[in-house]
Amino acid sequence: MSGFLLLVGFIAAILFVFARLFRSRVQRRMEQVEMPPELMAALQAKAAARQPAGAAPVASAVRAPGPRPAHFMLIYEVAPDYLQRRAQFRDEHLALAWKAADAGELVMGGALDEPVDQALLLFKGSREAALRFAAADPYVRHGLVKSFKVRQWHTVAGAGAANPLRPKL
Repeated sequence: MSGFLLLVGFIAAILFVFARLFRSRVQRRMEQVEMPPELMAALQAKAAARQPAGAAPVASAVRAPGPRPAHFMLIYEVAPDYLQRRAQFRDEHLALAWKAADAGELVMGGALDEPVDQALLLFKGSREAALRFAAADPYVRHGLVKSFKVRQWHTVAGAGAANPLRPKL
């Protein structure tokens, strides 16, 4: 019987070590996963609700995501009569743009000048956000945009860079 208990104890110790190793790998992986701000806020609120009154804040219990959201550039090739026709659709276009900006998807956007042949809209988070925007945009729906494409932009410098890289000096 003691041999059996020794074997069970040995197996339990091995499982404990593997569980600890696996847990640390999962935690590292979770730190790299992009979590939407709404989910972060919900997790923090849930953790705060479980804290006893007067206890220390639980901000460290929920970690902020590791890498920042990726950037995607929506590139419009505008029609030759874009400047002449945009006035009738501009308010609807701007309302859509500000809605996307308020939702945290659109960082900034605007048309290039001299010649006005392209417009650029910078999105963060997902390619799908940029594609949804283009599908709903009155400029696209009414032919002011000849064509568009979405390209991932690997941002490495600046305050909002998705993957900041510093020189190794």
